[in-house]
Amino acid sequence: MSYREKENIVNIFSGLFTTAIIALLVYQKHMAGEFDLTQDFQAWGFIFLVFVGISIVARIIIYIIFHIINAIATRGEEIPIEDERDKLIKLKALRNSHYIFVIGFMLSIIALAFGMPVFWIFVIFLISGLLSEIIDNGSQIYYYRRGV
Repeated sequence: MSYREKENIVNIFSGLFTTAIIALLVYQKHMAGEFDLTQDFQAWGFIFLVFVGISIVARIIIYIIFHIINAIATRGEEIPIEDERDKLIKLKALRNSHYIFVIGFMLSIIALAFGMPVFWIFVIFLISGLLSEIIDNGSQIYYYRRGV
């Protein structure tokens, strides 16, 4: 398995891990009555800001651990330099990711138009963001294995 494939697999699991942990914590606080996510949109804004901050810090830590483990496992082989093929793969994967996010955005607007509660917009945004990240990294793995 190439370095880029390993990096994308770590990316997928770190995204799932951080999102699951934060969603669980927010759900527990909501069920405990600390805030009402069905009516308090200021809380949703605060949750999104905290989520972004925690996600960035967690990913930095996960990447550091990944690089340490990878260096030990590969006995210090150099990280491959990003070439034109890598850039093309990232562009195609980013395109796929954007398609998923736009579909999620449109679904949230459609849900609002059909009378769903407003908090569903935030839930759909969160789900489409996570799915678009998984599609981005999954597409990169696919393109590396299949070739471009």
